[in-house]
Amino acid sequence: MSDVHERSFGALGSPLALVRAALAPVSFLAPRLVFGLRLAASVSLALYITYYLELQNSFWAATTAAIVCQPNLGASLQKGRYRAIGTIIGGLVMVALLAVFPQQRNCLLFSLALWCGLCGFAVVMLRNFASYAAALSGITAVIIFADTLTDPSTAFFLAVIRVGEICIGIASAGFVMVLTDFGAARQLLARTLRQTAGEVASGFIATLAQGGETPDLVSARRGVTRGLGTLHTQIDAAIGESSYLRSRAANLQIMMEALVGALVGWRNAGTHLALRGGCPVLIREQLVPLLERIDLAQLDHAPRQLRQTVEEVQAELRALPMPDSASCIAIEASRDVATGLAGLIDGILLLRDRKSPRMAAPRNPLVIADTLPAVLNGLRVFVAVLAMSAFWVVSAWPNGAFAIVFAAVATLVFGAFGDQARAGAKDYALGAALMAALGGVLYFGVLPSLSTFPALIALIVLLFVPLGMLQAGGWHSVVFLAMSIASLPLLGVGNPITYDAVSYFNLALSIVAGTVIGTLFFVVMPTIPPQQRARRLLALSLRDFRRLASSGSADFARWNKLLARRAEALPPQATSEEAGSLMALLSLGQAVIHLRIVASRDPIIGELQRAIDALAAGQLAMAREALQRLAPQPMQARAAVEVIIDAIDLHAELLTARIDTRALFLSTFS
Repeated sequence: MSDVHERSFGALGSPLALVRAALAPVSFLAPRLVFGLRLAASVSLALYITYYLELQNSFWAATTAAIVCQPNLGASLQKGRYRAIGTIIGGLVMVALLAVFPQQRNCLLFSLALWCGLCGFAVVMLRNFASYAAALSGITAVIIFADTLTDPSTAFFLAVIRVGEICIGIASAGFVMVLTDFGAARQLLARTLRQTAGEVASGFIATLAQGGETPDLVSARRGVTRGLGTLHTQIDAAIGESSYLRSRAANLQIMMEALVGALVGWRNAGTHLALRGGCPVLIREQLVPLLERIDLAQLDHAPRQLRQTVEEVQAELRALPMPDSASCIAIEASRDVATGLAGLIDGILLLRDRKSPRMAAPRNPLVIADTLPAVLNGLRVFVAVLAMSAFWVVSAWPNGAFAIVFAAVATLVFGAFGDQARAGAKDYALGAALMAALGGVLYFGVLPSLSTFPALIALIVLLFVPLGMLQAGGWHSVVFLAMSIASLPLLGVGNPITYDAVSYFNLALSIVAGTVIGTLFFVVMPTIPPQQRARRLLALSLRDFRRLASSGSADFARWNKLLARRAEALPPQATSEEAGSLMALLSLGQAVIHLRIVASRDPIIGELQRAIDALAAGQLAMAREALQRLAPQPMQARAAVEVIIDAIDLHAELLTARIDTRALFLSTFS
């Protein structure tokens, strides 16, 4: 016993154990410190390259490195790639505008505001890193405008210089991050896929075993549906850090489509069993034991064997007879869930090794969830840039052009933040103001005493390491992001560095004023409230379902992608009923399309069309009666009919609702 106590005391009293115990409360700071060092190194490398090349405005390259460097490696590399694309497009557009309106200032300013408005529209319309590229395209255009204002004849030359400086910043941040991190995006995505697979498998098996969905199971299924948007973001980040994954992006797209199919099958089976019951013997003796053979614990030690097991389960499910409609729905849902699980397992295997075959890209129709937020954001950016330009012209403010730059930055960067846009823009304005004060101390009190480049780098490290640590935290991180972006233009870190008090205060005032004006437009023209966005998405989906039902369209891929996109776009504040109604419309559209395909060469087509027309018109009693007359038809048609009848009984209020035309304002562009 004494030996045990001595060993325990020795272990606890060892210097290493004491150090670990002492550092445990602050261990969470380690990732933040790493990011702060990476941010400082990226900025320093960009400055070194631009100083070596003797470029005059070195701060543009360093500022770019600060923007591109993000806590996630995949996001940073992908953002860097898209930033380069957006920068080049913005530079070309601004050069063209300067060439078309060399002596027409008002036309030039209006065209610049219009281009920024188009970029603001694209910021919300596009997704993830393409949205980021659109923002940078507008920002690059106003930067080149501000630089070439005194001599438009040098626009092309200065545009080439600015694009080159920005690309140096992109390359510097990418180089530093590749050297210092192997990336966590793939591991994060693999964990998310594993968790999603577990939720789908356990939730669906529980639904079958209990003969329908309980409120907890409904909540679990809708939680997976809400996570589709997060999955897309993580997929983009993983693709950004791996050329191998980028070459197999179609594999991941197929996986996401299979996951949506599994959620629809889960919903159909749960709803039908809860409303009608039936097939308990089939479920108890065949479906549940088959699905339980898919043991996701094998992902850790035998993933290929697990994938083979899933294929065997799928084959056995395909061989099961379907004596009635309840059995058909349960079996088809089990097949969809097994296919979804197979897709998720394939995705995990793709992330773990390089042996996955490249799949052909499925049809990917262009769909838009809702155009109104994009139109409003484009209008907001257009008016903000135009108003700042008008103030500059009227006041003849020497640094007004830089105020236009930062007004565009504030409105373009935060346009895609949704509900958080106003709060993010306010934090950004606060960060710019704080940096103006801190920058004054550094500009007048520290920089004049530095005479060597290593001394300048030391100052950069002392400034950016704390800013990076705070930016990587969760407390008002946008404030410190703004300080990182505004710091180098304020400090005037050029080659050579010049000191002018009047220039500093004018520049600081233009940065703060432009940022504040941009922020005010989020108050004057606020974003659409979450509750209204959710109602709009539901109304648009109902409108599109009625068009689908009345037009005879059978575009299965487009309908699936459109409704899945709207499910992803639902704000977190959306109610559970709204999420359930959206999935019900997705399932209804699939059933209508499937029913048309099955019955296309059958004499029931006339009766079917009358039933669907009544459904589109909201005449549910007539539609239900007509659909029940179709019940004796082939089993595949009967299953689709049952899905529609279940939706009529469960969502009668939704299907008879009158669509508010005001809620669909500008939605015809979709």
